[in-house]
Amino acid sequence: MAEWWQELFDEKYLTLFAEARGPLHTAQEAEALAALLSRHGAPDDGEILDLACGFGRTAIPLAQVGYRVTGFDLSPLLLEQAQEAASETGLALEFCRGDMRQLPAAWSGRFDALINVFTAFGYFEAPEDNQQVLAEVTRVLKPGGLFIIDLSHRDRVISDYRETDWFEVDDLLVCTSRQFDPISGMNTEMMLWTDDSGERRSVFFKVHVYTATELSQMLRQAGLTPLAYHGALASPPDAFPFDVFSRRLVIVARKEG
Repeated sequence: MAEWWQELFDEKYLTLFAEARGPLHTAQEAEALAALLSRHGAPDDGEILDLACGFGRTAIPLAQVGYRVTGFDLSPLLLEQAQEAASETGLALEFCRGDMRQLPAAWSGRFDALINVFTAFGYFEAPEDNQQVLAEVTRVLKPGGLFIIDLSHRDRVISDYRETDWFEVDDLLVCTSRQFDPISGMNTEMMLWTDDSGERRSVFFKVHVYTATELSQMLRQAGLTPLAYHGALASPPDAFPFDVFSRRLVIVARKEG
């Protein structure tokens, strides 16, 4: 049986989530990432890996400001969309397909920085698999390289947790059903809607959600030293200080050595 993360990232994902981070939001996040990279010493033309790059939402804007960007993702559809979007801009980006637990062997020590945004971490039920992702992050970074991760903040997720919720995407009304396991830290969501043709559609996913304490320990175990914490990807970076009420957990960490 296929894992959810092997099936989620298709046309249905684009229907629900592409609009959630539209052009304005994307431009703001890309500006924030560039500001964090600059603040913490990444070269202006540094080599950046966008891990779980999707359809190139942040990879392309970062390339437009001078970074040499490689995108990595598992979804053939999203990578195809990313390549098409990059081609339309005339930018030379590299896009690669694979499992984030095993990045290409030739990439050891290659990148000045690595980014992982929009809760693209914690996909695997086994904690050791998520830890392995961080080990791979460390392996492919240069000594002193930066890692920027942006994901949902468990403290805030639980503080206003709703087992059932509704939201709108264009003309679609989407029902969300959630279940949280406080022992494993896994949050499971099922989204249901009826498309324009009257067909019932659904997507399912489950991810670990982390506190800052948990994720900091995992980073250190992987050889990554946390440098800064923020409550959102924003420019200037300090516009949203991180606290218990922050919806997002953004950590900047550096590879030791």
